[in-house]
Formats: sequence, structure tokens, C-alpha cells
Amino acid sequence: MIICNSNNFAVTRAQKTGGTSLEMYILESGLVDYDNDIYTLEGGFANWQEFKAYSDSHDNLRYSELPPDLYGDNLFEAQVSFHDLVSQGKIQPQMPCIGGIRHPLHWLASLFYYANVRRKIDAKKSLQKFGKYTHTDLYLAEHFSEPNASWDFVFELKWEDRHIKENLKAQTSYYPDHAQLFNIENIHEHAVSFIESKGGVAPEKITIRASDNDPTYYLENLSEDRKQRALEIYQKDFLAWEKAYSVYN
Repeated sequence: MIICNSNNFAVTRAQKTGGTSLEMYILESGLVDYDNDIYTLEGGFANWQEFKAYSDSHDNLRYSELPPDLYGDNLFEAQVSFHDLVSQGKIQPQMPCIGGIRHPLHWLASLFYYANVRRKIDAKKSLQKFGKYTHTDLYLAEHFSEPNASWDFVFELKWEDRHIKENLKAQTSYYPDHAQLFNIENIHEHAVSFIESKGGVAPEKITIRASDNDPTYYLENLSEDRKQRALEIYQKDFLAWEKAYSVYN
């Protein structure tokens, strides 16, 4: 999250939309007054330079090796929504805003991938500690290891769970309707254009938290009816992604 009062814009971020990279583009652009503007990055680092140094020395924050304060619920302050910032009195409702957006099916594929990475890490720890998998490990393996099973678990069986609803809320819920959104495939081009329009200096391409996640398995194994349902649930996200994608494609 960035509140750039000096140049009159905010950066808010939905999860898995290139938000960390986008923030770093802005922080390195010269547009932010570090003494008077406000920004929050995950992990409790003293400043963005310290965060970037950590990222550079830790394989661009490879997810499988992240400490707990760099993933999950600990990202709350960094991923605060525009509407929450307004309600907290930190910004005005009309303040310009930028952020990232992803095709809903690719976004769900990313969530599926990372949920399984974390699940397997925790299961491995259980095996090392107890010599066997816990009930929770087996339960999550049953419900998360396959696309259709994971869909049914979160959207049918557990949809009323507060934690699940929070983690699966629409990407566009993090932004105001007037936000300028950047599709993740072209986030570099969007960021450069925005920075230069503000008189800043665009950095070289930034890919913090980049991974080898390939959505193919998820997309090929999620049933067509579930895909259609996803596009209905996240229709606003899809339209926002489509609009952003059309700028450079």
C-alpha cells in the first residue's frame, strides 16, 4: 500500500496480482516523498531499500522459502483496500488509485498453486516432527490437491467461513471504481507509462515474487461448469482485466 500525497495517488493491491512488484516500481521511481508520504510493505522492514535487499538476496522471495511474516494473514496491512483507507480517514474517496488485476481463472489457479505449496510444506514438517501426517494434513490433501475438489470445498462446503471469504473476495473489491488497473501480463508497460506521465523515472523490469507457477494443470482439470461459475462470480474482475489487457494486446 502506498499513499502518495506528494503526487496525489494511491497504490492498493489485491493478492496474487503483482502488487509487490508494482509497489516497488513506484517506490523506485522518485515519485514518493519518503519523509511525508506513507507506504507499507510486508514483513515489518524499516524501509523499502531493506525490503528490496532482502528480496534480492532471497531468490526474489521464493514462496516455498518465505518466513511466516511474508505470506498469509500477515499481509493485511500491505493489502489494505482503498475503501478501508477511506474509512480510516487516510485518503479522500476521489483520490486517484492504481493497482494490479488478473484474469479470474488464472488468479484462482495461482491461489490453488500456492495453497498446495504451503500445504505440502506444512505436511512435511508434520512428518518430520511426528513421524506421520496429522489429521489436518490429510484433510487438506483430500480437499485441496485437485482443482475440482478445491473449488467445491471453498465455494460450496466452506463459503460461509470468514477466512475463506476474505481470501477469495474479488480483486476489484480492493480498488475504487475509478482506479486505473494494470493487467499482470503487462504490468511493466503499464507501470512505466504511469510513472513517466507523472514525471518519474521508470526502473528496469521488476519481478518480485515471480514464480514458475503454470496455470495449465488447474485450467485443464477444472470442469467447464465450474469455470463458468467462476466467471460469473468474478465478472467485474474479468471485465477489469479485459480492459487493462486490451491496452497492450
